[in-house]
Amino acid sequence: MLIKLAQEDISSYNIVDYWDADITAVGLQKGNVLIYISAFDYNKTNHYSIIIEELETGKILKREEKTLYDSLVNSIQFFFN
Repeated sequence: MLIKLAQEDISSYNIVDYWDADITAVGLQKGNVLIYISAFDYNKTNHYSIIIEELETGKILKREEKTLYDSLVNSIQFFFN
């Protein structure tokens, strides 16, 4: 997924890992926006789970349990631009 994301029109984000207990998760951070992406069961479902939040306050901006890759990219682009 990270290799595919690197080819998208998304720039200037950091990859973060605040979830030691979830080995299927990765975080993307740009400014005060944190996007948690979990690939748990991706091999079976072809879906990701995402939580987008304000880093400083923890306020949830968006949550999706079953997100396809294209929708994931759209959400990243929307919140990072």
